[in-house]
Amino acid sequence: MTYLEARKRRSSGKRIAFYACAAIVAIVAAVQLLRPMLFPSLFTTIARPFWRVQLAIQLGSMRSPEALMQENAYLTQQLDAANVRLQSVQSLESQNEELKALLGRASSTPYTLAAVLEHPAVSAYDELIIDIGSDYGLQDGDPVYASGDALIGKVSEVLGDTAKVLLYSSPGQSYEVMIGKAHSSAEAIGRGGGQYEAQLPRDVSVSAGDPVNAPGLSAAPFGIVSAVVSDPAQPFEKVLFAPPVNIYQLRWVLVDTHQQI
Repeated sequence: MTYLEARKRRSSGKRIAFYACAAIVAIVAAVQLLRPMLFPSLFTTIARPFWRVQLAIQLGSMRSPEALMQENAYLTQQLDAANVRLQSVQSLESQNEELKALLGRASSTPYTLAAVLEHPAVSAYDELIIDIGSDYGLQDGDPVYASGDALIGKVSEVLGDTAKVLLYSSPGQSYEVMIGKAHSSAEAIGRGGGQYEAQLPRDVSVSAGDPVNAPGLSAAPFGIVSAVVSDPAQPFEKVLFAPPVNIYQLRWVLVDTHQQI
């Protein structure tokens, strides 16, 4: 009797399991038929956290904070080094363009190209040191030009393989110039630091931005008017101007060894 009851229970359990499996299959088939994207999206939702953990491990974000800080410092250092190299390349490109222009000018004129070794910030007040001297035939009084044919000074002392260039903006230096569109003659007096001043009658029309040129047929650029100071009680007005180039950033100059000033 007990044996028969046990068989009936096992047979009933199998039938229940069979019907349950059949019901599950039917439900899955119906859901798949009616909403085919339900199970893939459900699987993706369940698996996403595990995928993120696996990706984090592959990328190394599970490393210690110390390791991440070291890597960040290394990458920052590499970026800084790359920026320095980029600035060096840009500086060399700019220098190359300037040098090519000056070399082209020197090849078509009697000018001699020279590199500036020291600027006024290092050398004496408003004085340059260049890398050529008597070895290139330089003499005292040779005019010196910057890029763009800007007349900036003259050779004041010649050494063996270097020379000193006294800028016209040095205090006490004076030079005849032509100011403004009307080319009004005036005497430019150096004030130091690449600055000049001159005096003109008040009825002469001059304004900021007007050109200042050296006299002569070449009319070499000498400066650009920065301000005009006028006093109604005085018959003259003061004209302030500066060279068209920055004397503190000059890298190359041209020396005219065939004409002295």
